[in-house]
Amino acid sequence: MRAIALAFLFLATTALSEATAPLTVTVQNIRNDHGDIRLSVFASAAEWPSHSSIKEDTVLPAHAGSVVFKLDLPPGTYAINGYHDENRNKKLDRTALGIPEEGYFFSNNVKPFLSVPSFDAAKFTLPAEGAAITIDVDY
Repeated sequence: MRAIALAFLFLATTALSEATAPLTVTVQNIRNDHGDIRLSVFASAAEWPSHSSIKEDTVLPAHAGSVVFKLDLPPGTYAINGYHDENRNKKLDRTALGIPEEGYFFSNNVKPFLSVPSFDAAKFTLPAEGAAITIDVDY
């Protein structure tokens, strides 16, 4: 009986590890060490740009230059956005006109023009073998 339980555990663990792919996201052009870099992953246009259902929404301390996020996600289509939360207030600070006062970024290095870019513009495919992407912060 114990051997059957161990075999089942092994198979379940193997199935779980095969269900995800590694994603390395390098966020670069960070201007200083103040605050945090906040990154969100979106699996659909319905979630974009602010209602991510992915558990891998994550935060790392800012470092002048770059930070590297290591995520494990099921293979599929995703889009990423994030910002440099320099004052650690957990929001992207904006001017009275709505212009960001802190750095922000989107996958595919999409540059917004008067509004957030579309999910389609920022989306990328994560294959089963994994991927590495680089995103620049805009200030």
